[in-house]
Amino acid sequence: MKKVTIVAIVLGTVLAVGAITFTGINWGMTSNAMGQYKNQLEYVYQRNLYELTDNINNIESNLSKLKVSTVPKVQEKYLSNVVAQANAAQDNIATLPIEHNAVNDTITFINQLSGFCLILQQNLAAGEKISLDDMDQIASLHTSSQNVKYELNRLTILASTDYSIVDNVKNPNMDTSDFNNQFSGLNNEINEYPTLIYDGPFSDSLNDKEIKGLSENEINAEEALNRVREWFADFSVKANGETDGEFATFNFELEKGEQTAYAQVTKRDGILLQFNGGYEVGDAQKTEDECRTIAETFAKNLGFEDMKAVWSTASNGFVYINLTFVQNDVIVYPDMIKVKVSQDSGEVVGWEARSWAYNHVERNNLSPTINEVEARKSLTTDMDVRTCKMAIVPNDYVGETLTYEFMCVSEGSTYYIYIDAKTGLQFNILKVIETDDGNLLM
Repeated sequence: MKKVTIVAIVLGTVLAVGAITFTGINWGMTSNAMGQYKNQLEYVYQRNLYELTDNINNIESNLSKLKVSTVPKVQEKYLSNVVAQANAAQDNIATLPIEHNAVNDTITFINQLSGFCLILQQNLAAGEKISLDDMDQIASLHTSSQNVKYELNRLTILASTDYSIVDNVKNPNMDTSDFNNQFSGLNNEINEYPTLIYDGPFSDSLNDKEIKGLSENEINAEEALNRVREWFADFSVKANGETDGEFATFNFELEKGEQTAYAQVTKRDGILLQFNGGYEVGDAQKTEDECRTIAETFAKNLGFEDMKAVWSTASNGFVYINLTFVQNDVIVYPDMIKVKVSQDSGEVVGWEARSWAYNHVERNNLSPTINEVEARKSLTTDMDVRTCKMAIVPNDYVGETLTYEFMCVSEGSTYYIYIDAKTGLQFNILKVIETDDGNLLM
């Protein structure tokens, strides 16, 4: 593919105009007005740096999924995501005070990536397939995006300190800009290409916006108070008003020593909808597996049957756990409860059951049309399958789909690949992202 330079030139012009504009304003304003403008400009720069990093992170994730996808419809979705994120990244770069030569190769890379993926997307829509050569190109682009991702995340960490972008922008007394120099690593990484999150699976899905998990039977305030006292016997409990709206709740404030926590109990059925406790964690005494068991036991004591821990990640002395309803050995992801457990005391210090309250019902027709052997045919040959389970997963907008969930490893990365249990086609792909604050799925 030929290098695209028109957009690079336009972006370079925008950057140059932005730098000149800032310099003129900087010398012409009063100190008070300049201080206000400086703060506003710093906010704009910081926001666009974070958005740029987020867009590149998402590009890398979508390219990674695209490498292992075999279904044109699914491939088209990931290509569309990359094109949109690349366009957004171009806008982010244009608003940062960087000289053109510092990001020339980065701009070219993003332009080529966007154009290449757009062409593949159009070809798929016309009924063509992605060729082996194109898949090799996708792999190269993914490697390059990993390098850019690393550099941008380093810059974002720098910006999260007391570092001021505005203070390090080039001015008439400087030959170059410190902030400009920070981007030199990006070009170095781009030149290496050959030819050119605390969330588990489906944790953000509420699915249909209809409360299916609660009956019309209501409890009163005294009954709710008694339940909270029973659930949290170590705390003193006092009523803290009521909340109307989507979920009508009785609210409570809990205290134990210097620890304060808050709980919400639904008026319909009287379940614990939400609990959050302020807690200073000490040295870890409980393992991640022990915390998963604690979460399951806590749920059962609250009346939530058949809830199993299907995902967990440890971070800063806490374990974050996703519990899901399991019916006839089928994981029902829409019926999810999120739990936070302290590793020093083994206490549950966080609980959120909105997805369960929205979606929980007994499912019918949990029998797949195809068997596991047939479902495996939709996986790429380089996938090392570690586990296979049946799972109900939420659709993008409305409804659910019965799938085979394959946990696989390829080239050192872990993927969760979902195959429609009726059609045998790939339904979704999630990749495990390892971070300093635990593992995420994207």
